[in-house]
Amino acid sequence: MIRRLLVVLATLCAAVLLGAAPAWAHGGPIQLDVRSDGGQGVTATVTYVKDGHAVPDEVKMTYTAVSTQGKVLGPVGMRASNEGQAFYLAQDPLPVGDWTVTVTATHPSAATKTVTVESVPLPPVTATPVPAPSGMSTVTLVAIPVAVALVALAITVVLRRRRLTRAG
Repeated sequence: MIRRLLVVLATLCAAVLLGAAPAWAHGGPIQLDVRSDGGQGVTATVTYVKDGHAVPDEVKMTYTAVSTQGKVLGPVGMRASNEGQAFYLAQDPLPVGDWTVTVTATHPSAATKTVTVESVPLPPVTATPVPAPSGMSTVTLVAIPVAVALVALAITVVLRRRRLTRAG
């Protein structure tokens, strides 16, 4: 029993230590994924080329945009978003129209990406009442599997003790 427990613990520790991506894998060149936000904004996601992981450090970025009529806008700064790690938003919206946008990053490494985006006004936000939740609550959805697991554990313990009592 103790030997089995030690084997399980050793296997679990090995899986955690060997399965985790090493921190030294980060670094090096970065890549940009630039898109429209569906309205008048420009977004960029920054990852490492080597492993595709998000860049946790602050990335210095700007964008320049050229309209189909030749109007030039920028450079416009981009700032880190609260919506996720390595996700950046333009500080200023694009005027309505079709644009060729070039995002340039200078830190932690240089990268450039050019895309074509359509800037459109978003419809006005209307206040709609939030419907009341229906069905089971989150607490109930969590409590049911936990209760089933506890009952299964109790049955396993009782059966094991009964087997040990008969064998002994």
